[in-house]
Amino acid sequence: ERPSVTLGDPALELQDVAVHTYRVTVPPMRLTVQAGEVIGLAGLEGSGQRLMLQACVGLLKPSSGRVLLAGNDFTQRSYRDFLAAGVAYIPAGRVEEGLIQGLSLTEHYVLSQRENQPTFIDWAAAAESVQEKITEFNVKGTPASPVEALSGGNQQRVLLSLLPPALKLLAMEHPTRGLDIESAMWVWEQLLERRQSGTAILFISADLDELMDHSDRIAVFSGGTMAKPIDAATTSAEELGYLIGGMRSDRTGG
Repeated sequence: ERPSVTLGDPALELQDVAVHTYRVTVPPMRLTVQAGEVIGLAGLEGSGQRLMLQACVGLLKPSSGRVLLAGNDFTQRSYRDFLAAGVAYIPAGRVEEGLIQGLSLTEHYVLSQRENQPTFIDWAAAAESVQEKITEFNVKGTPASPVEALSGGNQQRVLLSLLPPALKLLAMEHPTRGLDIESAMWVWEQLLERRQSGTAILFISADLDELMDHSDRIAVFSGGTMAKPIDAATTSAEELGYLIGGMRSDRTGG
């Protein structure tokens, strides 16, 4: 059962957005994500969903179309502009892309404070703040722990702890990949709390149960093309599997 959430105004709008790389071309897509809405992106690896997600956060410039955040055109804006507008992105590669190997939790915390940075860093105060984060997010580590020494679940907890308190849009790749059941449940508790406060969530997953359990709508990518999002509450895992494979289920006439 999904908790009742009143959706707000559009947080993200893709207006005929197309993405082109040397390997994959994603034809024009149209999508509106409302504040408080959770949309899952399904499909085989390399079907275009990662390119779409990166275009939504400013890491990849669309080859055509417009990306709107809260009604404002951000199509050609930088990733830094998206961050300043309340957008965050957590990639699948936690250490490879999300964190910096060799740096401690305290150093990550200092780097994540993008506003009001002092000329000189009070490392003792930063370590105290990190210890509070460690306790709040139940990270098995210390302020001096290098991130590569943590387990995958603890690395994901660290990434979530570094997010700003108020977000308009949170984009994630495989939020629970490689995590044990307890850690996976904890991650979704944090995400759904943000949803309650109005954060729109876009996430990629290869886990059909995860897509079915937590999405309001699911957009399926097949062969680089995004299909019209479907209602997760009225779709079965079997039907979703057919769509991911580029087929239609018996119920939809295939």
